[in-house]
Amino acid sequence: MLLAPKPHLHFPLMLALSFAAPFALGACSDAEPLPSEGTGGLAGSAGSGATQQAGTTTVGSSTATAGSGGMAGGAGAAASGHSGAGGGVESGGSAGSLGGAGSAGATGGTATTGGGGGSGNANGNGNGGSEALGCAAGKYLLCEDFETTAVGEVPAGWTKQGSAGVTEASAAGGKRSLAITAAANGSRRMRHPGAILGSQHWGRIRYKVQLPVPDAFVHSTLVALQGNGPTRGAEEVRVVDTVKNSSGNGSKHQFLYNVQASNGEFGKGSSYDYSFDGAWHCAEWHLDAATQTYEFFFEGTRLNSISFTNGAGKYTGSEIPTSIEEIRVGWNNYQSAPPGFTAWIDDVALDLARIGCN
Repeated sequence: MLLAPKPHLHFPLMLALSFAAPFALGACSDAEPLPSEGTGGLAGSAGSGATQQAGTTTVGSSTATAGSGGMAGGAGAAASGHSGAGGGVESGGSAGSLGGAGSAGATGGTATTGGGGGSGNANGNGNGGSEALGCAAGKYLLCEDFETTAVGEVPAGWTKQGSAGVTEASAAGGKRSLAITAAANGSRRMRHPGAILGSQHWGRIRYKVQLPVPDAFVHSTLVALQGNGPTRGAEEVRVVDTVKNSSGNGSKHQFLYNVQASNGEFGKGSSYDYSFDGAWHCAEWHLDAATQTYEFFFEGTRLNSISFTNGAGKYTGSEIPTSIEEIRVGWNNYQSAPPGFTAWIDDVALDLARIGCN
């Protein structure tokens, strides 16, 4: 059932605030593409009459360190450079002959085995194939760099929903990524069975949004996990989630932890200090059902404003499932924001240990 639109309580004075406590939201589901947000507003308004505020989030910037990555793991393995991905950036480079140093862009990787590697481009993005993006067979529970997937398709094991498919128009590394076609609202993403993740996992994606973005309020999800919450039943846990502010605030957005269950929606939002700026960015998340932990990292830096560890059996504001049924990666708008977002996603990886942005 579609609900009548209600005004959103997002004002410029909210921009410097982050939220330390969960707040109630209206439904934002695939089944209801144009819902109203609840009386509490979405990730930025005070819910149920309560005043909620906390300090602003400070996200540190990181610089690439020459030679910090770029270890070639095998023949043709060249590390992929990603400028500004926190904690040190792998050098873009090609693996040379046995013991030889590769080179690309401003920095080079060190070859540990023989074989020809991919070449680097001016942006420090290596073109060495799957190995360059860290998707060697068996390295992670699940990894997609899209290099071996046909243009227009999604990788084997995934199903397509809406207009999403592999492209060579842009990539964080290598030559291909997942392209999200602009649409006013709705889901454009790929889905994968999630049982492999168990009760805890780490995840990482890189994403890029083309400018200009719609000048409107819109809630958009990049990564979501479907499971059964400890007390709420079937739910979608949105682990890489954004809310772009209202008209007049350009491309500024917040990140949030957001859960949509059949009996309600809730979340915890950061400040509106982030932008869709036409550049590639790295986002990470961590879920642990046993300790009811959610952590979010942007460019390698933890956002404390939306990360939490509630503790065993404490589900208020968390509801982290003990098992995941489905992984959803791409883009989903819950309000109409024509002409929509054109975006790319690359370097998707999930594992039991932190993967990082290197």
